[in-house]
Amino acid sequence: MPISVIKIIKTTSLVTIQSKQRTGFRKFGVPSSGFQDEHGAYLGNWLVGNDREAPSIEVFGNMLVFEALSECVIAIGGACSRLLINDQQGLLNQAHKLVLNDVVVVENVTAGSIFYLSIAGIFFGESVMGSVATDLTNGWGGFQGRILKKGDLILGTPTLRVTNRNFTIASTHSQFTKNITIHIIAGPEAHLFSKQVLDEFYGESFALSADSNRVGYRLSGTKIKSLAGDISSKTVLRGTIQVPPSGDPIILMADGPTTGGYPRIGVVADADIGLLAQVRIGGRVRFRLCTPDQARRNSFNQRIRLNLFEE
Repeated sequence: MPISVIKIIKTTSLVTIQSKQRTGFRKFGVPSSGFQDEHGAYLGNWLVGNDREAPSIEVFGNMLVFEALSECVIAIGGACSRLLINDQQGLLNQAHKLVLNDVVVVENVTAGSIFYLSIAGIFFGESVMGSVATDLTNGWGGFQGRILKKGDLILGTPTLRVTNRNFTIASTHSQFTKNITIHIIAGPEAHLFSKQVLDEFYGESFALSADSNRVGYRLSGTKIKSLAGDISSKTVLRGTIQVPPSGDPIILMADGPTTGGYPRIGVVADADIGLLAQVRIGGRVRFRLCTPDQARRNSFNQRIRLNLFEE
């Protein structure tokens, strides 16, 4: 029987329940959703002893404040700078046991943009098509298919055993920076851009715009103009970089659509998706071209690192 585990007191931005991706339904137009930064989510779940893809609260912003409504064990993964439990500072690299009425403040003033709250045990949310991940576009999954807000009660059946895990094994935890370089594979419509435009695309950096969200990260900077404008609708994936007539590239993210009608200049290598997800508004992104073989090798090496969270 599920019980109320925590109550949301304050949030500052885009806060949702996320979990593993929703797979097998893109052909029906359903986004995959799920964790934007798998490394950060897996770390939090690993610290509390959960399956690495267990549902967690994803906070795209600077703060989350909540109250424990029952005993539970929590941990934080991703971009977090301070954890306060009843105004007492807690270590970020381990799990913590809470008791009734404990108030927890999680703050993020790092260069990263997303952190994850993991709760030991079973975390209850609306499961749709095999995943609890919130899809804000369609309004399903997670907590009533919407962003969490003040007063929301999160249900579950908590496990009270505190693991002795810390970051010793998870020493590969990302170091967040304001400016990043992302590896991309040339897109199917890269030939629709002149050599001069491609040189500018790879030679300049782009700022992440304030209207970015889980559907897409919008970039501003040098205008990237194609030779064709719009194209017929084509398949797109998480990480696809489209260039609309405005010339400002859009990178599709977790809740992005499954088809699009703008030229696809490139696709972000899978291994760099989490790094990209952590860019803050105003941070700058530079692209580096890589081959499909290089991208596959990087993904293989990343899977080895992520497998540490299954031990």
